[in-house]
Amino acid sequence: MSESVQQDLPIAAPNDRIEVPVSGNQGLAIRKAAELVGWTVEQYVLSAALDRAERDLYEHATLRRETRGRLTGGADSPKDRPAKGPPFIEPFVAAVTALG
Repeated sequence: MSESVQQDLPIAAPNDRIEVPVSGNQGLAIRKAAELVGWTVEQYVLSAALDRAERDLYEHATLRRETRGRLTGGADSPKDRPAKGPPFIEPFVAAVTALG
């Protein structure tokens, strides 16, 4: 992916929170990893979660596009697409498609 979908997502209000319980070992691993890269735990966890969300949104949009192409017989059907991976979808288009 060449661009981040983060730039097109609505900005959360400062009081929007996601809380996740972790075990002592999980918390320690996250704190150590965050420290290694010079980030706070919050920055580290948010970055990791957004990276995963972008990948999942991109894959979902790609699958939807491929399915739509097969159903309509369009150019996105597997027989019309080059063998080297899925059709390219800009990441921000993937997020909009998946969220829409």
